[in-house]
Amino acid sequence: MNKSNSYKYFDRCWGKGTVTTKQMNLAVSVGWITQAEYDEITAKQRGVSIEDEQ
Repeated sequence: MNKSNSYKYFDRCWGKGTVTTKQMNLAVSVGWITQAEYDEITAKQRGVSIEDEQ
């Protein structure tokens, strides 16, 4: 399956902790990543650069 153009960006940001759960949900709602990609990314450990925001 092909990944969205923004998949690698959000995957990297999640791993570094520079994107919040709220921002990830926004990325899905505007179509930057799919719900399946969101589920895949957020199943991984999130970095701690900034505090998460639900």
